[in-house]
Amino acid sequence: MNWPKNESFEGRHADGSNIVGMTAIVSPRRKDSHSHACFQRRWGKAMSFIKKRPYLLFLLPGFLIYSLFVVYPIVAAGSISFFRWNGIGPKTFIGFDNYVELFTSTELMSQFWNAMLNSLRIFALTVLVVIPVQIIAAYLIHNQVKGYKYFRVAVFSPQFISTPVIVFIFTLLLDSNVGVFNKVLEMVGLGEYVRPWLGLPQYGIYIVWLMISWSGFGVGMIFFLGAMKMISKESLEAGYLDGAGFWKRLFVIILPQMKVTILNMVLITYIVSMTIFDFSFILGGVSGGVDHNVDVMALMFYRIAFGESNNPLGGNISENAMGLGSTVACVLFVLIFVISMFQVWLTYRRREEA
Repeated sequence: MNWPKNESFEGRHADGSNIVGMTAIVSPRRKDSHSHACFQRRWGKAMSFIKKRPYLLFLLPGFLIYSLFVVYPIVAAGSISFFRWNGIGPKTFIGFDNYVELFTSTELMSQFWNAMLNSLRIFALTVLVVIPVQIIAAYLIHNQVKGYKYFRVAVFSPQFISTPVIVFIFTLLLDSNVGVFNKVLEMVGLGEYVRPWLGLPQYGIYIVWLMISWSGFGVGMIFFLGAMKMISKESLEAGYLDGAGFWKRLFVIILPQMKVTILNMVLITYIVSMTIFDFSFILGGVSGGVDHNVDVMALMFYRIAFGESNNPLGGNISENAMGLGSTVACVLFVLIFVISMFQVWLTYRRREEA
C-alpha cells in the first residue's frame, strides 16, 4: 500500500484494531521555509520598531563613532592596565601590580601629586576668579550696556585662535627682554615687580592658567548669558519696581536662580582642568617644564606612555610604558567619571523639579 508522503496515517486491522502509520521526517525544504518565515517576522518587527522611532537611524552613526573612538579606548586602557607591556612586544598579565607600583613608587607618586596639584590649582583659580568675571561680563551684555556688541566679539574671539598661537602670544607678552608686560610695569612705576616670568618655575602653572582662561573665557560667558536669558522678565521688573538697583538685581534675583547653572560650570571646569594637555605640552615640553612645574594629569599620562626618552624613570618604565600609562589613564578616568556622574544626577534632579 502506498502511504501518503510527509503525512501521518492511521488505519485499522481486519479485526478492528488500530494501525498507526509512521510519520515521515520533515523535509529540509520545509525547515528552510520555516527559518525564512521566522526571519521575515523578526525583520518585520525590527522595521516596525525603527519606523516608530526614526530618530534611532540618526543616532546610529554618532553612536558607532562614539563607541569606536571613546568607549573602545577606555575599555582597552582598562584592560592594558593589568598587563606589563611596552606597546610592541607580547603582553604579560600582572594583575594589579601596575596600580601598586603607581602608588608605592616614590618617583611616580611625586610626579602624580605634582600633576594633580597643578590641575587643582588651575581648577581653583578658575572657579574663584574667572567664573565670577564671566558672570559679570554676561550680566553686562545681557543688559546691553554701551558697547556690548564689540565687547561680546572681543571676549569670544580668542576661542578661534589655535593653542600654539596663544602660547606664542603670551610668550611675547611675558618675555624678559621685549615683553609688553614688563614694559607696562615700568611705565606705571612698578619696576620692582619686573621678573623673567618665563624663566621662573614657580610662575609656570599660573601662566598656563592665564592662557587657558583667556582662550576659554567667551565660552563660559555665553554659558551664563544663556542662563540669564531664561530668567523671566517679570521677576526682574518686580525687583526694579521694589527699588533693586543694577547690581542688586544680579545678586538678589539672578544669581539665586542660576545656582544649578553655576554648579554645572564648576563641574565642567573640574573636568577641563583634569584633561588639559596642549598648553602645558607646548610651553614645557613632554617633561612638563623645569622640575615638572607645568605638569598636569593628562601630560603625565602622555609622558609615561609615549614620551619615554624624556622620562627620568628610565628602563623600568620603558619595559612597561603602555601598562603604567594605561594605569594613570584609568585613575584619571575614575577622577573624572565620579564628577561626571554627579553632574548627570544633578541635571536629572533639576528636570524632575521642573
